[in-house]
Amino acid sequence: MKQGFKPRHWFRRFGVQLSLFFLGTGLAVVLLLGGTVYFFAAKLLMDETVSKTRDLLEMSGANISTYIARVKGSSNVFAGDPALRQYLAGNGQQLQGDLLARIYAMLESDPNLKSIVVVSKDGRILSNEAGLDMSVSEDMMKEDWYMESIHNTMPVLTGARMQGFSANKNDWVISVSTEITDARGENLGVLLMDMDYSVIEEHLRSLDLGEEGYVFLLNDRGAPVYHRDTSYFSDPDKLAELQQTLAAGNSYDKAQNCLTYHTDIENTGWTMVGVVSLDTLRMLKQQLFQAVLLTGALLFGAVLLLGVLFTRRLAAPMADLERGMREIEKLAQISVRSNSFYEVELLAGNYNRMIHRIRALMDEISAKEKILRQAELNTLFSQINPHFLYNTLDTIVWMAEFNDSAKVIALTKSLAAFFRLSLNGGRELVTVADELEHVRQYLYIQKARYEEKLSYEICVPAALLDYTLPKIVLQPIVENSIYHGVKPLDGPGRITVTGREEGERLIFTITDNGVGFDPAAVPPNSPSRLGGVGLRNVDERLKLYYGAGCGITVRSAPGKGCTVCLTVKKRTERSP
Repeated sequence: MKQGFKPRHWFRRFGVQLSLFFLGTGLAVVLLLGGTVYFFAAKLLMDETVSKTRDLLEMSGANISTYIARVKGSSNVFAGDPALRQYLAGNGQQLQGDLLARIYAMLESDPNLKSIVVVSKDGRILSNEAGLDMSVSEDMMKEDWYMESIHNTMPVLTGARMQGFSANKNDWVISVSTEITDARGENLGVLLMDMDYSVIEEHLRSLDLGEEGYVFLLNDRGAPVYHRDTSYFSDPDKLAELQQTLAAGNSYDKAQNCLTYHTDIENTGWTMVGVVSLDTLRMLKQQLFQAVLLTGALLFGAVLLLGVLFTRRLAAPMADLERGMREIEKLAQISVRSNSFYEVELLAGNYNRMIHRIRALMDEISAKEKILRQAELNTLFSQINPHFLYNTLDTIVWMAEFNDSAKVIALTKSLAAFFRLSLNGGRELVTVADELEHVRQYLYIQKARYEEKLSYEICVPAALLDYTLPKIVLQPIVENSIYHGVKPLDGPGRITVTGREEGERLIFTITDNGVGFDPAAVPPNSPSRLGGVGLRNVDERLKLYYGAGCGITVRSAPGKGCTVCLTVKKRTERSP
């Protein structure tokens, strides 16, 4: 028996484990793909149902709004009829027949209008309703529709109410009442137009809200306008239920499997609420699940079959591949893993040896890059030091010309302290406290030179002093503020150095009241974009040390001074 086919190695065989891999992968893919398809398809069905419900409700609401607006318009036109005004004023009793004919014509033109009643302020009644006379007018004047119309320039729309004065007292109606006034605006009476309650249903026939779905309307005071079950109008508990449904807004009740959507109806002050039963949607989702399940089973079978065929074609060439890889295996020696596929053990050994050599080369390259990085930092630092020296010696020479030995000695000591801090024993990193002392010595020298022309303030919290940063990053900024901002200034200049924490970063701000400049007028890649070579070198050093996101930003405007922000990361490491 060949070594590759010993019974104890059966499970470790590449073909067996690859088949199991395809089995697990195929199952995972089918479950993930099927679940994703089902989720998005179900969501699409839900979104489509919501969109359709919204469109139908809004269309029905628009139809109701249009009809109500037409009734209000007819009410305004009839209330403003000169003949009606003359009749109510008591000067046109002969017009009664014509006005009644007008009322009957309006009722005939709109089958949804149930009655039209005109009540004068003195109790006279003009209506299509038989049996209405002054004996009932007093009671009619006490009703809400009458009182709300008085001194109201617009027609008043009521909610659902019973037509108490009609022969059919138990009929529900929706009314529009309009005040009738004379030319001076004095009240003459009220026009009442009652619409049949079924007018709402006519505009809701196109709604498909499911077997258990329903729709209702409430006015702006929460009073009912429409519901297919009129018991909701008189039952306080049922009315509270409607108001609670309205307050819930647009929502989906998973337990009841219903969708609630509401829309405002223009020209009415009404709100229409549709409660959609999603039983049909649930059935569609079940059918979708069955289809996805069947498709997934077929897909899983196809993946499994392809996996078996692929495994058979892949196992044999693996040995040839291992023999080919021996030709490049001359780099290092490491142990071969013993828990891999049986046919791939030799291949894994060669591969690991190659990886080991590659990692060694990467470590070597990394070390060289680190050396190069340090060399770049040293080069940038060397570019800055001469600049410091030239400017500081210039200041000392200027002071010496005045033969003030005490000041020269003080400045010389300050210069010695300045360079002692600059050198820092050859270390690249210093504490914030040392860096600020370095700036303070520099400003002391410059203050002695410029006297009243220069003032300064350093205000950095003590909590920041123990953090570390590359040395000589603040002084070049201060130097730039003096020579490019304060020096050309006609009046006295002031420099302020502050520091603060922002998360894991430290931000130092150097502000001057100098002449400023227009950053937009400076080319983007120009060294003067950051105020000079010194500032550009500081920015490059910070980016090399901390990476992107740190460095220098400049805000300035002509005559408005300049503000430089230096951003570094919080660190406490020390240079070796």
